Amino acid sequence: MFGLFKKAKDHRHYLTKGEKFLAAERFADARVEFMEALNCCPAEAGQDQEAIRAGLGNACNRLAELNLAEGEHCVRIGDQEKAFDHFTLACDLAVDDSLKAKARELLRTQQQAPKAAAKSAGHQHDHGHGHGGGCGGCGGGHHHDQEEEVPHMNLADEERFHLLVQPLPGDLPERYAAMGDQFAEAYLLIHDGNDAAAFEILKQLLANNENDIVIYELALIMYRNGQFQECDRLLARALQLSPGNPAVHLGKVHLLSETGRIAEAIAAVNRMMELDVLTETAQLMLGDLQQAAGDLPAAMDSWSKMLNNPATAKAAAERLVPVLNSQGRTEEAKFLAKQHLKGCC
Repeated sequence: MFGLFKKAKDHRHYLTKGEKFLAAERFADARVEFMEALNCCPAEAGQDQEAIRAGLGNACNRLAELNLAEGEHCVRIGDQEKAFDHFTLACDLAVDDSLKAKARELLRTQQQAPKAAAKSAGHQHDHGHGHGGGCGGCGGGHHHDQEEEVPHMNLADEERFHLLVQPLPGDLPERYAAMGDQFAEAYLLIHDGNDAAAFEILKQLLANNENDIVIYELALIMYRNGQFQECDRLLARALQLSPGNPAVHLGKVHLLSETGRIAEAIAAVNRMMELDVLTETAQLMLGDLQQAAGDLPAAMDSWSKMLNNPATAKAAAERLVPVLNSQGRTEEAKFLAKQHLKGCC
């Protein structure tokens, strides 16, 4: 019966597990256990609630610190969009006021950095993670300078892998985490710039079982190796296997735009919106692509549609304000800036 009638665990069970994970520096796992403990802790257990909240805050702060360190590393190697992911996650996780302030300041600085400097766009994660930009994004956030040593911050590989997949869009963090030890090893090798070793592991995994995630990661390696046709073929196969995989959709759009196939990229973005895959990100990318195609009125229309959505208004305003200024529409630009460009978090 698969344990359907097992006695429910109380909050102390999760509290104990959380404390063990915290001591082992498995901060992501600790956070999950403390959250479970908090959810089932009765109001009368005030002392336990304090212990749970303290443990949860500690785990969140340590995860925020790790994301800050990883984000700063990404800045140093020129991976601006991946840095943005990590700083955003740090901002969300941090409980300590000073940590949160640091995350906000780094995020603000990152938002002001030239977007053209980004080497990759993520999981979109790839890995990503809902970005525009070039097909560095097809690089899934793995496109690191292979000559620079990546600081591992004394993290166990399991914890490091868990941290790196968190910025992925949709359900991909959970799916990546369920891929097994071999895949995690390949993923970490990719992150450290060792595509060749990762490629052999991924090929073996693919021989055993055709999987959209494995195919996607192989496609990213093909892209970084300049094999764009093979990258395109692999992305198409990944979409056949999993039409809703957001990272693959983003990789496809970025590949098409980076190889000058703007009309196809626009069609791919429209397909994302039809399937309701990262719709807000797709709308933003549509405007970017229309601008790249020289259709500025269409781009402005796409961005303007996003101003009524609090989740997308700031990004849309960031694009519209300079265009309006360049057209001499300074009052409209000032209004948008005042309404939507006040802060970062």
